[in-house]
Amino acid sequence: MNNQNSKETLRSIPLFSELSIEHLRKITAVSKIEKIPAHKIIFNEGDFYRGFYIQLKGSVKIFKTSIDGKESVFHIIKPFNVFADIPLFEGNNYPVSAETLEECILLFVPKDGFINLIKEEPDISLKMLAGFAKRLKSLIVQVEDLTIKEVKNRLAKYLLTEIENNKTENLPEPFLKLSIPKSTLAPYLGTITETLSRTFKRFQDSGIIRISGKNIFINDLHKLKELAK
Repeated sequence: MNNQNSKETLRSIPLFSELSIEHLRKITAVSKIEKIPAHKIIFNEGDFYRGFYIQLKGSVKIFKTSIDGKESVFHIIKPFNVFADIPLFEGNNYPVSAETLEECILLFVPKDGFINLIKEEPDISLKMLAGFAKRLKSLIVQVEDLTIKEVKNRLAKYLLTEIENNKTENLPEPFLKLSIPKSTLAPYLGTITETLSRTFKRFQDSGIIRISGKNIFINDLHKLKELAK
């Protein structure tokens, strides 16, 4: 991975946003790039903890599977986000499972290499505390959305976030590509696939969106933003 690109990638991640260029250089020095095909398990719940990951390309779902086989999706990780970092400091195994939803490129940061680094450079762990605070705030917002908002509001917020991530918000017709199946998106939004499909249809029937294959075009951005509040 290009060294300058590595620094820019890490700097854009809240967890590392307060670190110096020299700190970022040392982190990339102990890390490695992994290219993983679609629908591949990265780790299973209970697996021995090896380290954490930085998403560079593609998407990953973080989930748990109950005894009766029901899957609960907690996160859908998109580029320039960290996952599997919490066990680094807890000393436990992976508490959830992770699977690629499409071909992914990840930066893997091994536990031993990173722990040795922060022992040599204790300022790194101190500056990362600000990033953990930002993560906690985002988790609180996610819990509030699931407990207070209706499915239509959650879906609107998801679509709005996706067009912002894809930088199409200012186009005459903002759009996004639904890169994950509805069966995965539904539990992430706290609902079931049938309810999610009906909500998509209502959005389309009311003229808020236009669906063409996996592409979703936003016809009424103002209405979508109102629903996302």
